Amino acid sequence: PSHGPPNLVGHEGMPPPAPRPRGPKLKFTPEDDQLLVDLKEKKNLAWKQIADFFPGRSSGTLQVRYCTKLKAKTTVWTDEMVQKLRSSMEEYENDRWRIIASKVGSGFSPAACREKAEEIA
Repeated sequence: PSHGPPNLVGHEGMPPPAPRPRGPKLKFTPEDDQLLVDLKEKKNLAWKQIADFFPGRSSGTLQVRYCTKLKAKTTVWTDEMVQKLRSSMEEYENDRWRIIASKVGSGFSPAACREKAEEIA
């Protein structure tokens, strides 16, 4: 009898396995990364099961890849960071209209461009 969680490759609702990596470097493609994230976060598979979808890679390799490169970095927003975000957005808003005004040309001010944009939106 086999031990551990069942191999789910080919099961209904499961994505196709990744192609075996070629060449000495065994780079992860963006598709590999997406598959890894989906199997871990959407399908909630065990590492051993995930490894079944990646011929030529160990569950350890996949775990390291996920934990170091892919796992959603949960950031905690401090009040200070929220302030920074707000002021950055305001700065961007001002810069944006300055850039737009310079592209429009003919002496239209950033404020005039912003007003007209709201009017035609």
